[in-house]
Amino acid sequence: MKEAHDRQLRVLAVDPHSRGLGYAVFEGPATLVDWGTKDVRRDKERAALRKIEELILLYQPAVIVVEDCAHRKSRRRSRIRQLTERILLAARDLAVEGGAVPRAAVYRTFRGTGAGTKYGIATALVRAFPELMVRLPPKRKPWQTEDSRMSIFDAVALGLTYFRSLRHAETARPRIANRHT
Repeated sequence: MKEAHDRQLRVLAVDPHSRGLGYAVFEGPATLVDWGTKDVRRDKERAALRKIEELILLYQPAVIVVEDCAHRKSRRRSRIRQLTERILLAARDLAVEGGAVPRAAVYRTFRGTGAGTKYGIATALVRAFPELMVRLPPKRKPWQTEDSRMSIFDAVALGLTYFRSLRHAETARPRIANRHT
C-alpha cells in the first residue's frame, strides 16, 4: 500500500542558488512532471519565495523538499540557509508538508550508479529521465562557475532521495521532517 501511495505522491523539489532556483515536480519516483529554473534578480529572497508560492499554487504538491542546510556538513551560504527555512515556512502556511534532505543523503542515493560528483549525478539522472538531456550543461572546468541549469538536476536528485527515504526503515532514512510544526 505504501508503494502505491509513493506513486501518487506529488512532490515539489526546490534548489535555490545565488541567481534563482531550480525545481522539479514529481508524481511518484518514476514520473517527472515538470522541471526548470526561475531567475531572480532584485529583492532575491522575496522574489524567490513568490516564485515558489506560484509553483505550489500551480502544482498543488503534498510535499516540498529542499536541501537540509542545517545539516552539519552543509556548505550553503547564510542567505540560502535562511531562504530554505523561509521556503519551509511558506509551504506550511500554504498547508504543504516540508521536507529537508541532507546533501550527504543525495550522494548515498546515487552511490550505486558510480556517481561521485554533482555532474556524475546529473548524468545518472539523464539516464533515468532522458527528457532532461537537453538541459544538461557541459562538464564544468575548475575555473568556471556552476551553470544555473545544474540546479534542475540538484532538485531532481533531492526529490528522488526523498522518495527513496520513504521506502527505507526509520534508521536508514535521511533527516526529512517539517521542522516548523
